[in-house]
Amino acid sequence: MTGIECAIVRGGTSKGIIIERHLLPAPGRERDDVVLEVFGSPDVRQIDGLGGADKLTSKLAVVGPPTRPDCDIDYLFGQVGTALATVDWTSNCGNISAGAAAYAVHRGYVKPTGGTVTVAIHQVNTGRRLLTTVPVTEDGQPAWQGDFAIGGVPGTGARIDLDFGDFGGGIMKHGVLPTGNAVDTIDVPGIGRLDMSVVDAANLCVFVRAADVGVDPRSGVDVLQADTALIDRLEAVRERVSREIGFLSGPGVEEELRSRVNPLAFVIAPPTDYDALNGVRVHAAAHDLVSRSMARRAFSKAHPATGSIGTAVASGIPGTIAHESYRGHPADGAPYSVRIGHPGGTLDVTVEQENDPSGAPLLRSAVIGRTARVIMEGTVFLK
Repeated sequence: MTGIECAIVRGGTSKGIIIERHLLPAPGRERDDVVLEVFGSPDVRQIDGLGGADKLTSKLAVVGPPTRPDCDIDYLFGQVGTALATVDWTSNCGNISAGAAAYAVHRGYVKPTGGTVTVAIHQVNTGRRLLTTVPVTEDGQPAWQGDFAIGGVPGTGARIDLDFGDFGGGIMKHGVLPTGNAVDTIDVPGIGRLDMSVVDAANLCVFVRAADVGVDPRSGVDVLQADTALIDRLEAVRERVSREIGFLSGPGVEEELRSRVNPLAFVIAPPTDYDALNGVRVHAAAHDLVSRSMARRAFSKAHPATGSIGTAVASGIPGTIAHESYRGHPADGAPYSVRIGHPGGTLDVTVEQENDPSGAPLLRSAVIGRTARVIMEGTVFLK
């Protein structure tokens, strides 16, 4: 049997496989085929591989020595299909980024000199630089134990800070507001004229009001996922936006979006009481807005970290859909925090941004706290 060394890592509310770059074929069909076999795709259960039969647990990080001098490690993200034989190399995962940071310390890509170490990650998908702060133990290994809790992960761990300040406009390369507007009104098949905000920060995010697409923000993610008509409407939003802004074009956009993470759709509402997936009551006082994330016909059981960055950035821009529902009112240029209520519980992001001379928003810093740990290292055998 042919084997590939790998690690299984939890990063934030996601779990994925890390493989060193030199152990995989060059980018292309052969690499994709190997990755699909490692995960056991295509198969909704991924029964014959390491995949976890869910989009949050079917993620890959390809890592290696840095290819830019200001970074400690390269990290290329792949979202691996479950039912589909696809690997999306065009997006980023912030949760798995925390796992990549912990792995970099674990494997000696950086040498800690104190209680924390900064790991600069070259996020290869976007070409941007992610700055992370990882707590370490006395023997120089990443600390797993701590008192930081995140919604969607049992227990607590050591907090890893991720700063996405370099990720404004990282997908479209046209700034934080790629259309130039805080809100655009676009005709969407099956819905009609719909207000939406398109924000490019960490990933490409599209925000719509819950009331405009027929969503009760108190509904559980299982109820939302069972509403196929709702999923059809939100996929129509993703398709229409992709064409309008020039992100995707041609006759196969709808099919391509079945495997692409971007654009992520977010259904936004003001704070309200609701029950998280674990049955714990999330009170309106504990968050600043409600967000439900959907892509590739699946609602997230938690909240993407990159999408949390986009949501927090949008919350600080007057006129956006997120800003309408956001409880806070940040002063111009001052740091502000956003507590996001999601199906797994709550999370918070701290943002600093300012306006350029033309009035367009510029992202300076966007920090989210995650926990992570290396679960195992070993060999995955190929058929």
